[in-house]
Amino acid sequence: MSLRSVSPQNPKLERPHSHLTHGLLSVILLLCSVLFGVPVYSQSQPTATAPAITVTPGTQTFVVWGDIRFTDPAQCDTSDPDVRQTIVQAIAAVDPRPDFAILTGDVVYHGHDKSDWDIFDKQTKPLRDAKIKIFPVIGNHDVDGGSGRPDFFKHFGDFKNYPQLEKNFWYSMIYGDSLFLMLDSQLDYRADSPQGSWLRNMLKGVPDDLEFLFIVLHHPVMSHASTGLGRMRVCKGQKTTFIAPHGVDQNEKNLKLMLEEFSQSHPLTRLLVFSGHNHNYERYVEKRITYVVSGGGGATPYLVKRDPGDAYHDSGPTFHYCKISMDDKGLAFAMFKLNPEDGSWKQGDSFQLPRLSRALSQR
Repeated sequence: MSLRSVSPQNPKLERPHSHLTHGLLSVILLLCSVLFGVPVYSQSQPTATAPAITVTPGTQTFVVWGDIRFTDPAQCDTSDPDVRQTIVQAIAAVDPRPDFAILTGDVVYHGHDKSDWDIFDKQTKPLRDAKIKIFPVIGNHDVDGGSGRPDFFKHFGDFKNYPQLEKNFWYSMIYGDSLFLMLDSQLDYRADSPQGSWLRNMLKGVPDDLEFLFIVLHHPVMSHASTGLGRMRVCKGQKTTFIAPHGVDQNEKNLKLMLEEFSQSHPLTRLLVFSGHNHNYERYVEKRITYVVSGGGGATPYLVKRDPGDAYHDSGPTFHYCKISMDDKGLAFAMFKLNPEDGSWKQGDSFQLPRLSRALSQR
């Protein structure tokens, strides 16, 4: 297992269909399995390598949030217990009900601590009651020095048929005509690493007219967080704690180059990258790729240097969740921001991405 290293098609080509059906995407991934050694699995047949999980679109809506750090409510200097519970309740009440929720990592504060997972189970009950599936990527607090890794997948019911995730926590998801590649950013993406080889083979197998590709990982690929040691008032203003936001690691800088190359060779595919790790909300658009940092799920906020060219400019903490809706026209994104003082919500950011194949066909 490799530890992470810190250190042209024609866009006017007409096609008989504007987007891939679920069945066609499944067939293409099966061909990927044959041609590139990338296995595709049914839930009843677990194997030793990365699973491909199919989620059937219902409401065509999903949510993204992360960096919650479920833990003892008394540890309000590491995670705000009221904020994280309010966000979970809001997600459970989203209308229409999301088909699933994605967690961008740091689900709990200590991945090896059973009591933290007990709190996770208790406080996420509204999501299970609402029958919202949860698909996470693993964060550094979940790994917790390595001791948290073996049991991480056991806390998510949709992974029960995939014991291989105990050691290698990367996988793919097929959702209608969209593909999700869920990465373990605690490990690296070098070509000679297991995850790096899998990722490259998956990207090679993506058809030219795939509508949407989502990359999800914990460590950010783009971020303007204020690096260096700082201070933040916590526990409803009763305490002060030190914070240390994160820069972009070389591992993710290398990943960014790989994704830019993919985007250039797939002009009809919308590419979105979701991450966490920095406890705030950020959105950037660069070289046709949309980067969203969703790390405002309850963990102590980090501050971000907002540049004029950034897509989002609000200063200060941003506790939030993201809602993504898809239809025949494209994708609609909305970020909902919580005011922790009074529990009120407002839409803090939004954007739309039309299907490129549809836009070209209407010219």
